[in-house]
Amino acid sequence: MDLYGIGTALKGMVRVYQETARRSGRTTLMLDRLKNGDRVICLVTHEAHRLKQLCRERGLDVEISTCPPDDPGRLFERGTPQGATIFDHSWVEKFFELQVANVIDSFDHLQRELSGRSEAHRETRRRAQELASQMTFEPGPRGKGHTK
Repeated sequence: MDLYGIGTALKGMVRVYQETARRSGRTTLMLDRLKNGDRVICLVTHEAHRLKQLCRERGLDVEISTCPPDDPGRLFERGTPQGATIFDHSWVEKFFELQVANVIDSFDHLQRELSGRSEAHRETRRRAQELASQMTFEPGPRGKGHTK
């Protein structure tokens, strides 16, 4: 648990950005910067189709595709484009949202694993004691012991 609320604040900042950036011209800005040979990665298929149409209207030869932001490594399977790889603003927003959630989860996991008062620790300790009590040490060949 983030005692200081930093994770919650980060999530709030992402949401505030998403709401305040609506209708601010991000797609137009991206289209103005695109060059032939660039690749655009979108979050959803319908946005990819819309961007393809907008690029055609501008006479741009741009590759446009989708990829889930929780698995960006899949983009390396496609090779590199002639130009730059540009991420649609919706993809970037979702990527950052997921990364903030991952950081919060990682921190919670770290704190939970390093603490001894949680039910998970008590359960782990109980299981370890049960396993230890079930194990017996018997002499093996050449004086080496083994457990059963």
